[in-house]
Amino acid sequence: MNRFQTRINNVRTYMKKHEMDSVLIFNPDHQYFLTGFKALMYSRPIILAIGENESTFVIPSLEEAHANHVAHVDRLHVYYEYEVEKGFTHYVDAVKQLVEGRFIKKVGTDKQTAPIGLLESIVSPTIEIADVSSFLVEARFCKDKEEIDAIRESSRWINKAVQVSLAHIQSGVSELEIDEKGNSYLYREIPKVHPEATIQLLGMSPSGKERSIMPHVFSNARKLEEGDVMIHTRQVGLNGYRTELERTVFIGKPTSEQERAFSAMLEAQLAAIEALKPGVRAGDIDDVARAILKREGYGEYAVHRTGHGIGLSPHEEPYVRFDNDLILEKDMVFTIEPGIYIPNVGGFRHSDTVAITDNGCEWLTNYPNTLEELCFPATK
Repeated sequence: MNRFQTRINNVRTYMKKHEMDSVLIFNPDHQYFLTGFKALMYSRPIILAIGENESTFVIPSLEEAHANHVAHVDRLHVYYEYEVEKGFTHYVDAVKQLVEGRFIKKVGTDKQTAPIGLLESIVSPTIEIADVSSFLVEARFCKDKEEIDAIRESSRWINKAVQVSLAHIQSGVSELEIDEKGNSYLYREIPKVHPEATIQLLGMSPSGKERSIMPHVFSNARKLEEGDVMIHTRQVGLNGYRTELERTVFIGKPTSEQERAFSAMLEAQLAAIEALKPGVRAGDIDDVARAILKREGYGEYAVHRTGHGIGLSPHEEPYVRFDNDLILEKDMVFTIEPGIYIPNVGGFRHSDTVAITDNGCEWLTNYPNTLEELCFPATK
């Protein structure tokens, strides 16, 4: 039995325990976790239906060949965008036909993702709709060895990509050009080792006192200038499994105020990572980082959580934030990234991906993190 069959059987065990007739799953990352299949979804819905004895994808015809190639399900239930003698030309009709007679008392679905209109159109008002979102999210908390190995391999590539990108820092180079250097390296080199791999890349390099305080602003054509602070963000995913690495860098010499903010950020990140281990409350990790930033006078500028889970999704639970009472376990994977964003000074954030081990954690990303190593000359 492969891992996908095991995961689907775990869903069936949950269904039986909670007296569900079927489960409909809409979230693409949940679908990938359970079946190994993920496709572009925007105007053409894909629904995974799990029954007591059969798993089925409701899928548009243009994804049929792809699903036949990789999806670990019992069958495909196809709908079409052109006239056919037999079959369905609308996904709602396809789902209705699939579930007809299957919903007797109770159907489960990931309500965080499921479209309300579709559920209302196919499920009788007399049937209870139960939310299985928490069960599916929690099933992904702890990674198995194959998943951690995949994230470790993605991290090996991200370490090099950040090195390549940051080697091109100097005045006159644009944010987009910085991102492109790492992207080009990855698109060129990964296929030499993993010729069949899917590759997912995200790069952002907001620079200057105004743009670096926007934590999630995309890169643009702004050119780096001497005296800039820049946060270089990169995510790399291989075959669905992602890692993240971020570094705050300087073009030329930082001001004394910037040096102080950088030092506080780095101390907070290192302390949070040092505190990661099984048995610790997730919110306490956030408290560790936030206490240092408050002590140094930056509490009001720490505007987001200390970290988040990562794996199939760019951001996924568990979240490392003050109110999360979850107790951490071995094989959970996080990015740890306490950041501060100070108007007229700049933004400061490192992010590293780590996996919790028996007694602490393993750093999966590995790139220099000290002030001395992250100051780049304005000209070369």
